[in-house]
Formats: sequence, C-alpha cells, structure tokens
Amino acid sequence: MRVVRSGECVGVDAFGPVPSSYNHLMLYHFAVRENWQADPDRPYAPPSLAKDGTVHCSPTEAAVLKAIARFHQDTDGLVLVIDETMVDVPVDWVAPPAYSPMAHQPGFRMAQLRGPLNRDAVVQLMDVVRAEDGQDWRLVARDGSTTR
Repeated sequence: MRVVRSGECVGVDAFGPVPSSYNHLMLYHFAVRENWQADPDRPYAPPSLAKDGTVHCSPTEAAVLKAIARFHQDTDGLVLVIDETMVDVPVDWVAPPAYSPMAHQPGFRMAQLRGPLNRDAVVQLMDVVRAEDGQDWRLVARDGSTTR
C-alpha cells in the first residue's frame, strides 16, 4: 500500500499509521557487490526487480542488519544509503512478508522502489562488517566511521 506523503508529512496506509521513528528520507538496501558494480552508468537493477518488480529497502539500519543476518550471511555486499527524496521511481511502504525477520514487529513497514534505482539517489555506501563475536553485524561508512 502506498503511504500518502505531503512534503515531509507521512500519512496513513491501509495497515495504520507509519511509525514516526522512521527517517522517511533515508532508505537502506543491501546490494550484492557484483550487482552494484555491474553497469555503473545505468540505473541499479538488482535481481528482485526482475523477480517481483521492486527494489527492497529497509527504513532503518537495524532492519537492514537483521535482513543481512537472515538472508545474506555469506554474501559479499554493501549497504546503499538512499535519499528517498531523490529517487526517480514511486516508493511504496508495505508490510514485510511473513518470512521477513521484521514480520512480527508491530507497525513495521518496508519500502519498495517500483523500478530501477537512479544511482545519484545513493548518498553513501557502507561496508557490512561482522563483529568479533561472529554473531552481530555493523555498518561502516566508507570514510571509516561506524554507525550507532
């Protein structure tokens, strides 16, 4: 379901209000490194775009880290930080599928881009680093800074 937006004001979708804690301007997408590096002069089109017509994005760093831990533990990739206001395609906010690690979080919504991602909307690249304990993950910006 599409969330109705007016400037920076987020409305209500069919599932209820979207939590105000979301940063509605930044989205986080895990990209397989070779997919991101392919065709750098063209919009980014991950396999999910061909499969279901969308580019899946998380509204928080914590959510993208849970998705990485669940689906991409052994995948060489990075996180794209996307400025939603710069995306050239429609963005839908939907409830996650039942198999998602965020499926049972009340009110959680994930973003889906309904088309390829224009690369100029990517404002930061972050490396995914597994903590020394081998369990936890964190994001490290290309400038060396870490996230919360």
